[in-house]
Amino acid sequence: MSRVRKGLWALLIGVLSSVPIGLGLALWLLWTSAELGSAYSAKLLASGVFVEGRTPESVRAQELGFVPRLDYTIDPQRKTVTAWTAPRYKKTAVYREGLGVALALDGDVEALRRQARSGLIPDLSFLAKESWPTGDAPSNHVRSKGIDEAKLAAAVNRLFEEPNRWYKHRTRAVIVVHDDEIIAERYGNGFGPDQRFPAWSMSKSVLHALYGIAVRQGKVIINDPAPVPLWRQDKGDTRASITIDMLLRMSSGLKYSELDFIPPTDLATMLFLRSDAAAYAIRAPLAHPPDTVWSYSSATANILSVLLRQAYGDDAYYALPYQELFRKIGMRSAVIEADASGTLVFSSFLFATARDYARFGLLYMHDGVWQGERILPEGWVKYARTATPTAPHGEYGAHWWLPSDKERARANDRGLPLPEDMFFAQGFEGQNIFVIPSRKVVVVRLGLAYFAAALPYDYVQDILAALPEPH
Repeated sequence: MSRVRKGLWALLIGVLSSVPIGLGLALWLLWTSAELGSAYSAKLLASGVFVEGRTPESVRAQELGFVPRLDYTIDPQRKTVTAWTAPRYKKTAVYREGLGVALALDGDVEALRRQARSGLIPDLSFLAKESWPTGDAPSNHVRSKGIDEAKLAAAVNRLFEEPNRWYKHRTRAVIVVHDDEIIAERYGNGFGPDQRFPAWSMSKSVLHALYGIAVRQGKVIINDPAPVPLWRQDKGDTRASITIDMLLRMSSGLKYSELDFIPPTDLATMLFLRSDAAAYAIRAPLAHPPDTVWSYSSATANILSVLLRQAYGDDAYYALPYQELFRKIGMRSAVIEADASGTLVFSSFLFATARDYARFGLLYMHDGVWQGERILPEGWVKYARTATPTAPHGEYGAHWWLPSDKERARANDRGLPLPEDMFFAQGFEGQNIFVIPSRKVVVVRLGLAYFAAALPYDYVQDILAALPEPH
């Protein structure tokens, strides 16, 4: 390998190793894997057009701007997208009503189209007329005193500035909620309050909420061994001792690398080259004894999703997020996609508006209670933001992130300590929901930073500096 190539490889790994979470789908993958590039492009184009409501040209130019030699065709009647970076690797993605987009990797488009579940997603448009936070009508509450409006505007505007021409944040939406009221809201060009945005790995935090509901309803006990049939076939299979709690805290010990960038990667294979993400994840062997090593894993989220499906049965499973969560807190735009096997891909494929993500943050800010109704069981939010003992820098709770001890030290050096109770959902390309109960604050930031290398702690601190101190 030449010195130049080694240098480029080292640079790429250096950039990507700073990504704390995400899909780990990088330029290198798409340049070296025509099959993956075709599948990834077909999926993003189909979700962009049929779920987000965007033009294919905008998705091609933005999300897929770095994919070389991409061609595609769209059938708006059958709601399919076929894409290819090389003619022999054409991949087709199919939109199914109720279940969103999945890849027809076996070529059977009609079988996927038959999966559609008409009426699964309820029409909640009537909620728009209700006052915020359930709806979008003004609440008529008095704006909190002590907000430095100029400082707040500057902090929000900074999120839309680009540090340089090479590393761009591409912020698309920012919402700041203080004392239950939206005090700042801004969108990038071409986006607005009715636009669905991909959550990517923020989907995992929504899955945490559904597990709380399942615990409340007596469907699961988190300290029980995960009821995965494959792990129980052999009495000597140590995987049978993995609990639901370990899966939620990313300490299962299963062999899986979120940040492996040499094709074929676990993550890319699971999401874009397999029809059943959970089955792929379940087959992983152990790399470590359960609950001894923390390792961020989208695979475990998909295992957890299929376990919910197993616990509820298909009809109740598909209805669960819409009837027990989204409807109750006014998330009327939210859509979660299933893969070709029919399992909801809670590692990655949730879509919603920025305001709906803010509503979700408010649910957690209020300890799982919405307008007087307890949605999540008591103590469930505390569980989310309690550091996992095996996380080396205290950076992870249960399907929610925490500021690491390194980030806290950096913030202290800056003279703006991070609130002790801050926790957040985070997704690929820089999606964030920050929840800070002690400050009565939720901050949503959505965008398209390809590598999302730096968390916007500085920006959140700037926002907090514009708000009154808690009494």
